[in-house]
Amino acid sequence: MQIEPPAEPVVTPPEIPINPRAENPPWSGLDLFLIGLVLVVSLFFFSSVFFVLALHSPHSSSSPAELSKSPGPLVIVPAMTLAYMVMLAAMYVLVKRRYQRAFWQAVGWRWPGDWWLGYIISGGLLAVGLGLLSRFLPIPKSLPMDRFFQDRQGAFLMMIFGVAVAPFAEEILFRGFLYPVLDRWLQTLFMTPREIRRGGVWILITAGWGFIEHQLPLAESVLLAVLVILATAALFMVRSMKPGGRAQLVLLPGTALVAWGLASRSLGKQGFESATIALVVLASLLAAISMAPSVKASAAGSWGRFLAVLITSGGFAMVHSEQLGQAWGPLLVLFMVGLVLTLARVVTRSITPGLLVHMGYNLTLFTLLYLGTDHFRHLERMTQ
Repeated sequence: MQIEPPAEPVVTPPEIPINPRAENPPWSGLDLFLIGLVLVVSLFFFSSVFFVLALHSPHSSSSPAELSKSPGPLVIVPAMTLAYMVMLAAMYVLVKRRYQRAFWQAVGWRWPGDWWLGYIISGGLLAVGLGLLSRFLPIPKSLPMDRFFQDRQGAFLMMIFGVAVAPFAEEILFRGFLYPVLDRWLQTLFMTPREIRRGGVWILITAGWGFIEHQLPLAESVLLAVLVILATAALFMVRSMKPGGRAQLVLLPGTALVAWGLASRSLGKQGFESATIALVVLASLLAAISMAPSVKASAAGSWGRFLAVLITSGGFAMVHSEQLGQAWGPLLVLFMVGLVLTLARVVTRSITPGLLVHMGYNLTLFTLLYLGTDHFRHLERMTQ
């Protein structure tokens, strides 16, 4: 009888400790990526459906080229509403079915009681205050989003969407799902200098990759992005087959690399240069921090949370960049709005105060627009 040698024990790399002060949602960065993918695919599908419906509508006189260049609210509003509904359904299934957690508790939904009206009023005051500040910023007279306000019907659709639909979906996405993951990851990152160094190196690689993508023609840029996606997927599958491979650590940086490369093409020269400088400065800062002695959990928490707030606020502003024509003045205003909403989430540990502030902010803007254009009858005043 042949005696088989004893099997070698599988060595699993030690888990990186999570800062006890950090947020600790049940979902991971990989789950967040999949939710984002669901949103993008849903938006593409529903936009295509409503584009075809609008094109064949008896009331439409636009050619396919004109409609694709300026689809209008009758295409965008229902498409985004349905895409947000699919995204929220995917979030609910993920939390409720996969992680067996109460959805509203997991995303931090706690009604503020008698303070709800105060938060809505605060949003209105924020809109007025930032409106006054914007007078000192270079705000273009016309923006790409103005095409959604060509008639009363479109204006009313945008008002309903901007007050009732968008704040709800965006707060759950940014403050409910994205911020807690960033907070946990960044607070943990600052407890491990080795991970900080890796993060700094990857940010430099990302900045360089964005520079290459920004310079290349569109076809070559897309081809390179596809190659990186295939390489990332292959590496992800290989590491998934190994015990303790931590495959998600491959997928997220690879996805961020592709996303920034493609996003860099939509930025103007000034915006791209500013973003690249910011990435290089951030990488240098991380390199300096990594050479310092290990920090305590409290200091790691402060640094991690600070960056999580900034990244969440910046992401909130950037998703609206196309509507604002990448103009840095309006984007700065939206960044400050996102900063207030994220800080409300940090202080109250709930998304509902930020949601109410968000709704109050948008409601005030639409109310002022409604009054200033004679009940949406003279929308040409928007650009005067």
